[in-house]
Amino acid sequence: MLDLKDAATFLRLCETSNLTRTASLCHVSPSTLSRTLNKLEEELKTKLCIRDKKGIFITEAGRKFERFARKTLSEYADLENTLHTDPDAVSGTIRIFCSVTACYMFIPRLLNELHLTAPNLEIKIETGDPAESITRLKEEKTLDFAISALPNEISDTISYVDLVTFPLILIAPKKPRFDGAGNDLSTYDLNKVPFVMPEGGQLRYEVEKWFSSQDIKPHIYSEVAGHEGIVSLTALGFGISVVPRLVYDISPFRNDVFILKELPWADFRVALCCLKTNEQDPRIQAVLSVSKRIAPSFEPDLTRRRISDPLSQTYQ
Repeated sequence: MLDLKDAATFLRLCETSNLTRTASLCHVSPSTLSRTLNKLEEELKTKLCIRDKKGIFITEAGRKFERFARKTLSEYADLENTLHTDPDAVSGTIRIFCSVTACYMFIPRLLNELHLTAPNLEIKIETGDPAESITRLKEEKTLDFAISALPNEISDTISYVDLVTFPLILIAPKKPRFDGAGNDLSTYDLNKVPFVMPEGGQLRYEVEKWFSSQDIKPHIYSEVAGHEGIVSLTALGFGISVVPRLVYDISPFRNDVFILKELPWADFRVALCCLKTNEQDPRIQAVLSVSKRIAPSFEPDLTRRRISDPLSQTYQ
């Protein structure tokens, strides 16, 4: 007989592809998780995953079981909702504002965990310029959360859960449309080559801080709202730019640019933010609780997913 808790555990394994992180998310030891997997495989009389030094590989049978488990748990949640078996269950709608990159990176796991722990919550996602995240959170009463880079001075009205910290990188197009380009940073005159800049927000602050530290007076070609647009405009050859490493890592244009330099600080912090005045709302508490639990899993995932890119000569 299938144990729904075991099915939920397997879904987490499919999401993380990592035994240790799945065990942490499920609040069990790796050995206990291994016994759960062995039990599932014995009951189903098939191999659901292959475990070796490289990690976890979900088999074809495992993917079939994943689809079955996801459908079964979803139908069970619907049944619970229909029968109202738990009058204290958290329900309602949560609105989250984030960038497209954050939507790719953080939202799937957050939604998966919320579906398992608070299935009656409806989540609505709105994407846009991350520079607007905190402002919109403060001004829009219907917005519950924003995934945002944390500013240097965090308002005492904001509560947050750190998700990941990563560096900023200077990137250049492989096929530039401007003079003065080269294969490494030593061939660039950063006071003359065009820059693609963010319109505002924490990224703009960090880029200008770096300009000041290097005594660079940039020639700005364009100012762009949205970090993803900066990478695409750079890839088209119109200038060089500074972007979050995370945005570069998952950009469809990453093969059309190369990294000139990693900036000398790695404190670009991304967090899930809400207003402190809303913290007592059961819906907000449910999301915060899940976020705190899964947050440690994002940093290892970035490392696992990252394709190595050799950094060329450092600009001094």
